[in-house]
Amino acid sequence: MALEKKVEVDKVELVGDYSIQVRTATKVMDGGSQIGSTSYHRHVVHPSSNWENEDAKVKKIADALFDADCKEAYFVSQNGYPSGEPSDAKWTEAQLKKYLSVNSVAWTEEHTKAQLLTKAKAKFGE
Repeated sequence: MALEKKVEVDKVELVGDYSIQVRTATKVMDGGSQIGSTSYHRHVVHPSSNWENEDAKVKKIADALFDADCKEAYFVSQNGYPSGEPSDAKWTEAQLKKYLSVNSVAWTEEHTKAQLLTKAKAKFGE
């Protein structure tokens, strides 16, 4: 009989709001019977991940869960400010300060939200 390596996704778990944990099992088969033990590998898929090459089950789950709103909420949770161009309606003062700090733009506590927004837009436009 020929030995065969069988790799399959055997467990998919949702962890928190932004993580799909995928467990892959690898088995060595001899004539349809497993020989040796099963080895496992885990990886996580997030809204910012490319899941195009994932198992079909994982792709379906990611496509269903990770819509535009979820991707934006994940971006904010990771960066502390929204994606895209800074705007008055969408960004808080704290988010503007975080954006400026991350991008090494000087600001002080005396700056108003409007002044912070002007600095952020200038940096974004570079």
